Amino acid sequence: MSSIYERQGFLEGGCPTNASEEVTVTVPVTVHAYANCGDIAVNCMGSSIITRNSDSTPGDPGAVSVFTVSQRLRVDIPIDFGADADVGDGHVYFASSGSSDSSDPPTGNRPCNPCSFKCV
Repeated sequence: MSSIYERQGFLEGGCPTNASEEVTVTVPVTVHAYANCGDIAVNCMGSSIITRNSDSTPGDPGAVSVFTVSQRLRVDIPIDFGADADVGDGHVYFASSGSSDSSDPPTGNRPCNPCSFKCV
């Protein structure tokens, strides 16, 4: 059975090695929310209510009648909520020297240029 190095095409007699580096990768994401409104349906709920607002005496010259009409409605508004996202260019940061905590934010780490990549 051949070794992984032979299967990957390394020459016999060489000194193959694997290299690893802990890095932090960042990518800016912008989320755009949207909402679309469908056709609205309106239904009356019960009878209308008439409320008198003036104290005019009927029959007086220039008498007016002022009142308010109220109606309870049920308004059905179909709304389609969603979101789109734009992803910007990503960046790779080497782990800062002396820190073994991989959860450290990239602040203070040196950027790996030209190790930037683009999300497509």
